[in-house]
Amino acid sequence: MVFTDRSDLYAAVHEDGLNRVMRHIMLQRPSLFNYATPFFAQNPDLLCVPIKAAPEVFAAGNPLFTVQSPLPVLGAAQPVGLNYCVQFTDVQLDFHDSDTIKLPPELGELPPQRFALRLKGCFGLGCLPDDYYTDLIPLEELFAVAQAGKERFSFTHVAERQPRDPIVPPARRLTCFCLELFAVLHFEWGKIGTDDYLKVRLDGLEIVDLQPVEMENIIECYAEAVLRLGVLPRLSIKIEKMVLDITALLRQQGIAVGQQISLQPAPVPAAVPNNPAVEDDQLKVFVNLVVTP
Repeated sequence: MVFTDRSDLYAAVHEDGLNRVMRHIMLQRPSLFNYATPFFAQNPDLLCVPIKAAPEVFAAGNPLFTVQSPLPVLGAAQPVGLNYCVQFTDVQLDFHDSDTIKLPPELGELPPQRFALRLKGCFGLGCLPDDYYTDLIPLEELFAVAQAGKERFSFTHVAERQPRDPIVPPARRLTCFCLELFAVLHFEWGKIGTDDYLKVRLDGLEIVDLQPVEMENIIECYAEAVLRLGVLPRLSIKIEKMVLDITALLRQQGIAVGQQISLQPAPVPAAVPNNPAVEDDQLKVFVNLVVTP
């Protein structure tokens, strides 16, 4: 296999295997892919897409989604929140050469040592019907006028409520839309502080056929910011965490070893051009066996 003559050990995983594992994780840990307000614990039938989960999830009483705070209504004098959900329904990886995911024209062909991510998700919002506004508007008017200091009221007729506790009307139905997002990423080594880390970098991102174009650009802008600043930095792995101390494992089994033995990633580019390498529809890792007195 390529480069194995420059490292002691070599391992690879095919994209088909990783995608199969991803589908299994989605069934076993649906809360990692579904986010919603508490209202949907009793009303799961109102979600944009029914949540698929393994029987073990229901038997153990594990959550189907991660609970989120209601979406605030900006400017409301008495805070009001809307129920909503965000659901990721399909996640797929494709390592160079690209033959699993067809990238949109905006991203072009998948370059060498890159991998593609296809993510399909849905967003649903519980909009308020007119009769809810009939009840809420007088309350908001009272609080708005009081905050403005224009009049003094006795609020004894208003239900006691902390101003920071939002009113969250129940949703009768959700207005949902679904998007398909594509991203191109790569691995690179770099410093965080004084330590070496393996990082994941974003090369490009595209949302398919969303109109108008300006709205597509805004959503892509926000999604890129979330990935670059929120998600990908958390995926950085310190090189020390990749070192496997064989000596300690042997001693735990009662085997005395006089030398220090460890498995360490083969250095880039001194030993191999890329580590991990993304090629031949696989993620390849090259490891050296290091023995010290």
